[in-house]
Amino acid sequence: MKVEVPPQAVPFEGTAVSQLLPTGRRSSQPTATPVFDPTGFGSQYKLTMVDSEFAFEPPSDEEYDYEDLNSDEEKDDENSDVEEKGKNHTKKTQSPWDFSSYTESVAEEHARRSTTSIDDKISKFIQQRNPSDSIPEEEEEEMDEDDPTDSEPDRQEDFKPEEEDEIPTTASGGGDNKQFFAKADGVSFHANSFMDLHLSRPLLRACEALGYNKPTPIQAACIPLALTGRDICGSAITGSGKTAAFALPTLERLLFRPKHRPAIRVLILTPTRELAVQIHSMIGKLAQFIPDIRCCLVLGGLSTKAQEAALRSLPDIVVATPGRMIDHLRNSMSVDLDDLAVLILDEADRLLELGFDAEIRELVRVCPKRRQTMLFSATMTEQVDELIKLLLNKPLRLSADPTTKRPATLTEEVVRIRRMREGNQEAVLLALCSKTFTSKVIIFSGTKQAAHRLKILFGLAGFKAAELHGNLTQAQRLDALELFRRQEVDFLIATNVAARGLDIIGVKTVINYECPRDLTSYVHRVGRTARAGREGYAVTFVTDNDRSLLKAIVKRAGSKLKSRIVAEQSINKWCEMIEKMEDQVASILREEREEMALRKAEMEADKAENLITHRDEIFSRPKRTWFVTEKEKKLVANAGKEKEKGSKKKVMSAEEAEERKQKAKKKREYEKNLPRKKRRKLEASREMLEDEAENGGNARNNKEKPGISLVDLAYRRAKAAKGAKKAADNGKVVRTNKKPNNNKSSSSSHLNKSRPEEMKELFQSEMSEKKQKRSAHGGGKKSSSFKSKSRYKRR
Repeated sequence: MKVEVPPQAVPFEGTAVSQLLPTGRRSSQPTATPVFDPTGFGSQYKLTMVDSEFAFEPPSDEEYDYEDLNSDEEKDDENSDVEEKGKNHTKKTQSPWDFSSYTESVAEEHARRSTTSIDDKISKFIQQRNPSDSIPEEEEEEMDEDDPTDSEPDRQEDFKPEEEDEIPTTASGGGDNKQFFAKADGVSFHANSFMDLHLSRPLLRACEALGYNKPTPIQAACIPLALTGRDICGSAITGSGKTAAFALPTLERLLFRPKHRPAIRVLILTPTRELAVQIHSMIGKLAQFIPDIRCCLVLGGLSTKAQEAALRSLPDIVVATPGRMIDHLRNSMSVDLDDLAVLILDEADRLLELGFDAEIRELVRVCPKRRQTMLFSATMTEQVDELIKLLLNKPLRLSADPTTKRPATLTEEVVRIRRMREGNQEAVLLALCSKTFTSKVIIFSGTKQAAHRLKILFGLAGFKAAELHGNLTQAQRLDALELFRRQEVDFLIATNVAARGLDIIGVKTVINYECPRDLTSYVHRVGRTARAGREGYAVTFVTDNDRSLLKAIVKRAGSKLKSRIVAEQSINKWCEMIEKMEDQVASILREEREEMALRKAEMEADKAENLITHRDEIFSRPKRTWFVTEKEKKLVANAGKEKEKGSKKKVMSAEEAEERKQKAKKKREYEKNLPRKKRRKLEASREMLEDEAENGGNARNNKEKPGISLVDLAYRRAKAAKGAKKAADNGKVVRTNKKPNNNKSSSSSHLNKSRPEEMKELFQSEMSEKKQKRSAHGGGKKSSSFKSKSRYKRR
């Protein structure tokens, strides 16, 4: 086997010698040809292996389990002599993720803010609880023995679709995107080891330390092309190692950077903070044997001053969220992207879903045009295609796996929640988590409030759970991930924040407590389990309103979809326990609101004190400018929600197209049978609506009130004439107009009179008319239409 560096990566040859450390086991020593190495790390080599045999581990993209590592350490100690004889053994690998080292501990944060954690509140209420409210373990065991239905709380069956759940047939249409992309002829999605990908010695050592033995298909295809500087659009199934696919070639290219001129050369944009922390940690592990490459983390929730100082030091790689990066570019001194060489967008579809389209365009405008751009996403949408055409230059589209491909080791299950049982959904979840899925479970909730309530219920029920959503501080969010990664808690209750990119060790089960909006979100949620060949379960709660998604899941999973039925006895038991815990849940929520109000009051007081004490210093600072204000953020968020609702409506309309056609047909037939007068009136009203729709924008901008239509004006005049005729027939006095001959004289006299005289004459005429009306009606009492004289006074 002969391994060579491509010509683009070899500037010139010389006489330095470096020996490659392979990741596998070998039976003979390699022979190396001397090649000059300007970096000193042995990245340029020509190596020939003679009678070498390698034994590779199964492909893995995750860190190993802690239990497996401990057992491996014991085996290594016991079998040290056996290792010398050449027998196979599992090496200890490092953990690629570490969330605890980025922020202060949660305990320090609570001490600084004078607050208590939710776990402390829950434990306090558990201690105050009456013994009768809780069920001891002995009684639970007796109940399980006596009640056979509760000992086996649920069962698994083959899913049988109902009449409403028939699988729809969709027509697939092709686009013209193939003409935009360059031809990817000769691209190989297979590699036996990372040595075949022309990586340097420090990166190969890092891959060996992390336990990465064989590249995944997306890594085997992407790394050689990225080393040549081509623009890449990568799409692969979740859990396929896209992070290493762009991190390894980027680090390889940075080995040849001009070190005498420091600059920000790589920018990686991510949609969520947790994903940014994970990528930063991953790059740090891959570059552990390259000490002169520095990586900086820029995201919200962390210290702005520390990030400014790190950016001023000009790190080689910046991992950021779009909003905070634009904030630093606009408001921090000596921060720019003039020397940027590589721009990477991870989870691009999620970036656009969260409303970062304008921010990405602004960052692209600031970046130099001559750069390498790599875009990665598990799903490709129309918005992503538009972004690709804007950012990338003759890119190569690499699709390693179908985006909706179902992992072979994944078991998908559905729990049907009938309309009458929707109120017992929490009891169904607790019944599942107490008996069937007891550890390494991620529960996806629809809202932040629902996730927090589930966290309280799980804590009061005695389960170890952590929560992850947007209402938490950054320290609390990272602490929750770290607790779940270290398996100190069994359940992670999260919103869609945890649905993208997070590669958490050994997740056995994903429960969709709230059904996702579409199949794309479902695929990303389910992708947190059954990664890298491991087994996993995906359980989805489906109500009667979620039939459209159920049809899509049935179409995707096929005959392998299972239906799980939870025992009624277990649901009723948990319903009773939840009812008993309602008062405690309300008390915990009330205590949190009080703490929040006190915290806000303290912040306002501190702000006022700082303004008084440091007034001159504060007002001497330059005013911060914002790319998007808070109002604009809310508008964008609302627009995104409306768009999601609109997309959901489109799916529903496609399913009910036939029914809507029938309704439109009946409506047309009904209008044909109407009388001619009503039919013309309908046509006129439709034309008026169309005209208003066309001219509505101009009328709103000019703030002009719409005039009275001719039909309404004629109707009013006819009604007035009819009323006057009726009054004359009944003997009522009707006011007549003056003769036309006296119009000129009256108008001239009217012009010559002063304002007070006009008001006096008008008042007298009205009084005389009122007297005539009273005499005509015989002095009967009626509601007077006369108003005060004040309306005739000059204002």
